Amino acid sequence: MFELDCKLLSIFYYIYKFKSVSSAADYLAMSQPAVSNILNKIRAHYNDPLFLRIGNEMIPTELSKQLFPLVSEALNKVEIINNFTINFDEQASHQQFTIAMTDVSHLVLLPKISQYLKKHAPHIKLNVRAITSETSYQMANGEIDLAVGFLPQLENGFYQQKLFEQYYVVLASKDHPRLTPNHLTVEQYLAESHIDIDAGIGHYHIENELLNLELKRNILMRIPSYLGVGLVVQETDAIATVPYYLSEVLLARGNLQIFDAPIAFPSYGVKQYWHMSCHHKTSHQWLRHMCYEIFSQVNEPHLR
Repeated sequence: MFELDCKLLSIFYYIYKFKSVSSAADYLAMSQPAVSNILNKIRAHYNDPLFLRIGNEMIPTELSKQLFPLVSEALNKVEIINNFTINFDEQASHQQFTIAMTDVSHLVLLPKISQYLKKHAPHIKLNVRAITSETSYQMANGEIDLAVGFLPQLENGFYQQKLFEQYYVVLASKDHPRLTPNHLTVEQYLAESHIDIDAGIGHYHIENELLNLELKRNILMRIPSYLGVGLVVQETDAIATVPYYLSEVLLARGNLQIFDAPIAFPSYGVKQYWHMSCHHKTSHQWLRHMCYEIFSQVNEPHLR
């Protein structure tokens, strides 16, 4: 009887991960014919093609999709056994972690991580990616270690841990001609021109709440991320509704001011998410603990 061992499972895993027989062969330092031969044996074992060539990619079949998380977990457990250590040495490790973050997290959270690594884990390397529709798939296949943001689509099938609560405030130029510091009414809010941020995946969208309240803003400009919102607001009379902890970073420019949002936009939890295949890894446990310790100590906002 043909039996699958770790080597054969690894071939299946990397074909699935890279969507390519040749890329899997290169990664495993094997010849492409050898990988193809073993793939045919695995196909015969399951009586299923497992992968269908579409264009230049090997697309997994439904059975392959069901097998992948089981294979991933099995290989991960073998790796844990092979590399078992009681403690993760942050001072000595040269490991690289891949973290998916929103643009706000880049500005607010990355500096805190960088400060910690410089002091406590100087050889650790980070690969930071944007959160996309592929993030859950990339976490499942091991490409991404951790995702940080507001990601309700990951509530099922992934471990999660709340880091802090986020809410919205209103950002305006410091010398705005019509707004009085520390006072903004609903009428004023709706009368002003707005910079709208189409922030994509990983953020709560305030437009949903405005639609529910049957309120409409005058949108002067739409931008695709929060990265440029401070510069745009300071050069116009328009206002922007932004996450509080981002406003703290932007206020350091000195020519902006913030207001409590006059509309009760819901707050939301910023969490870290990880796949079950990473859950028991000592190095991954260290990464999650580091993020929790840094971010759960975010100061309480002074406006509330």
